[in-house]
Amino acid sequence: MALTFVAHNTPEPALYGAMASVISAQYGTELAHLSQSWDTSRYADACQHVTAEGNLVSSGLLWHERLNQKSPGKAWNLAELLSAHGNRDWVIPLGPSGLANFAQLVAEARYHSIEHRLLEVVGNQKGFQFSHNGSLDTTQTAWRRDSYGRLTSAANLSIPFTSRRLKIALIGTYQDQLQSYPATLAAIGDAAEALGLSVETVFIPPRSSEILLHNLMPDIDGVILPGGSDMQNVAGQIRVAHYCLRQQIPTLGLCLGMQTMATAVIQQMTGSLFANLAEADPHAAIKTFVLLAETPGHPQHRLGDDVMTLRNGSRMAAVLGDKTTLRYNHRFQLNPLFIDDLEAYGLAVSGTDPSGSIADAIEYAAHPFYLGVQGHPELTSTAQQPHPLIAAFLQAAG
Repeated sequence: MALTFVAHNTPEPALYGAMASVISAQYGTELAHLSQSWDTSRYADACQHVTAEGNLVSSGLLWHERLNQKSPGKAWNLAELLSAHGNRDWVIPLGPSGLANFAQLVAEARYHSIEHRLLEVVGNQKGFQFSHNGSLDTTQTAWRRDSYGRLTSAANLSIPFTSRRLKIALIGTYQDQLQSYPATLAAIGDAAEALGLSVETVFIPPRSSEILLHNLMPDIDGVILPGGSDMQNVAGQIRVAHYCLRQQIPTLGLCLGMQTMATAVIQQMTGSLFANLAEADPHAAIKTFVLLAETPGHPQHRLGDDVMTLRNGSRMAAVLGDKTTLRYNHRFQLNPLFIDDLEAYGLAVSGTDPSGSIADAIEYAAHPFYLGVQGHPELTSTAQQPHPLIAAFLQAAG
């Protein structure tokens, strides 16, 4: 057995494990990742990648799924990994906190009489390359991020673009969407490339002022309200959702984005701007999304792959079929008390969990494209298989 440590000393969670995944794919060696700490005050969504089996791990491990078509699994303690699987070769990524503990990791490997080597990731004009014992490995192809943040070894992308260029607003900062949680931007790229579309992604910080929002939005073709764990972004997302309702702009909501777009409709329906997510405002007079655990039989935290059942005749069913599998990471659900009134108002629950009791998808009939899902389709998108919901959104925006 041998361990290959791949060290990337970068504060960006989106790059954690990226180049280790390249090594894993090239040599057919399994990847195991260790517990990693991040500056969550700077990168709120540093650990928001969800595996199929329900592990919540560093967001950069997205690249392992995309390159290897395998789950990165849970975070290991090295001693436990070597005790349980000491007869196999492993590639192990190291971020800043792993590098700080490298001497301890080496001691653990020696204790188990296991060989190890250290590859360091070096960033230069060509992209990311490997260095071993201070020497750059020029035999390896340099890897870089394309305009959608996707890790690629190609020198240039050759995509048959259509003549029209779409402007898609991603309601998040460049830092949040590229450096912290790269999946949404990558999924836009997957769908755009498959459709032959030229897409310019405009990053609009959710905490933008009303004036800035109105300056940025007029020439936008479509809006994505992404997921996220930072509740300070909720008010801004709701404000954007109201704008999209008024201006009839194609809108797609992902997890938190579905919650904020539904809340905008509930505010419109009730005539109250005090309607809000209980997670964002526990004292809200009208709670639009409430804890799953408040409903008997529901989990406290829904994590991992689950089946979504689609409503016959819905636009969502036309895109995804009768049933589909989505990846979930949420503790709150659409308040069941609103479902009947929303149906009468025109906002339909077009997808549910297998029990039929959790609202997993919504759509608004009085709008050209106002669809949201409680799951994360971006996490299972690849360049070879873009997620159909994101592709359908870009087609509607076009």
